Amino acid sequence: MPLAGSSPSGHASVNFYHDLASLASFAEATEGRLHVALPGDWWIAIADVAESTQAIESGAYKKVNTVGVACIAAVTNVDRGIDLPFIFGGDGATFAIPEMLRERVICALRGAQRLARTSFGLDLRVGLVQVSELTQQGYWVRMAKVRLSPHVTQPALSGRGWEEAEGRVKQYGMPGALKVVENEGPAKASFEGFECRWQGVPSFYDHKLSLLVAAISPDADANLATYQRLLQEIQKIYGDVAHYHPLRSDRMRLTFNPRLLTHEWRVRSAGAGWRKRLAYLMRMLLQNLAGRIFFARNIDTESVKWSHYRDELVQNSDFRKFDGMLRMIMDGSESQAARLQAFLEEEYRERRLVYGMQKSREALVTCIVQSYTGNHLHFVDGSDGGYALAARELKQRLDTVLRAGIIP
Repeated sequence: MPLAGSSPSGHASVNFYHDLASLASFAEATEGRLHVALPGDWWIAIADVAESTQAIESGAYKKVNTVGVACIAAVTNVDRGIDLPFIFGGDGATFAIPEMLRERVICALRGAQRLARTSFGLDLRVGLVQVSELTQQGYWVRMAKVRLSPHVTQPALSGRGWEEAEGRVKQYGMPGALKVVENEGPAKASFEGFECRWQGVPSFYDHKLSLLVAAISPDADANLATYQRLLQEIQKIYGDVAHYHPLRSDRMRLTFNPRLLTHEWRVRSAGAGWRKRLAYLMRMLLQNLAGRIFFARNIDTESVKWSHYRDELVQNSDFRKFDGMLRMIMDGSESQAARLQAFLEEEYRERRLVYGMQKSREALVTCIVQSYTGNHLHFVDGSDGGYALAARELKQRLDTVLRAGIIP
């Protein structure tokens, strides 16, 4: 593992994320002392749908969600031989990329901007900030790695540099950000592996809860204690992970609903002629029909272990993550949510954290599949707003704290 504060170069820099040792458990993701500094020649890339809250309120949440995952597919397909860390945020994504891939990633992100505009009528805002520029100005940029399964890992992020980079990208005119504009250079992206073929997963109890929590003390040890208390409280209220995981293998159903399938179809057949677009739609329907049969009978084929795929899907889902704040999608009851909110309110009144919550009818699952034998990742969000509306509530509480002068 690279030493904290080190800045490897060349081959070591490119393979920085691949070479990181994995943490022993997700609980360690919140421990900043276990994170290491990113190489200075890497870049933070931010992609998010502009005016996403308004789009969600007008009923376009699945479009926003789709564009967020599509830009991840575009970036990861630039070079599948290099592990690139990313975090899905509901209406976009945060990436870390090495210098040698910067121009190719920018080209791919322009392609994602074109897809967002032409296929979904959305504006994908994109920008990059170099890590060395942030660290020279006192903004730390640190990362750890959590293993979800033998084939899939997930980054954990810490340091104010991530937040600073996001602010520079989202506020036009701010210095220090390399803005990416669709028509200012080549725009070409591959969305291979993007899939969106599952029905929404209804709640097993009362709702799916989208939860965002950010500890706000200037003291790192105090923030770690806050996150530890929160995770302990979640376990006390909800039980172990299996009890509140938003997905269950026996509740995953492939869909034949054209309204749901059209999102993958728009992404994967964008720019193609009508014959290829029709062919792709028919292929999706036939593959889902075959999948229904193979799932029902636990039939394995050479390319897909259908008897295990849904178990792997649950294991490879990003229903909880840490990117400077804790993000979780949980299934639970109204009484459990009330107990959790009471705990969070007390912590908020003590000015230890800010939070946002949003209850949804079901969970949405959008996927990137590099292979059907383990190497597939599944992004989970709440329907009807999910993370995006929880983020709006968190920001309202954060603004209150900032106005009160609690955070320096």
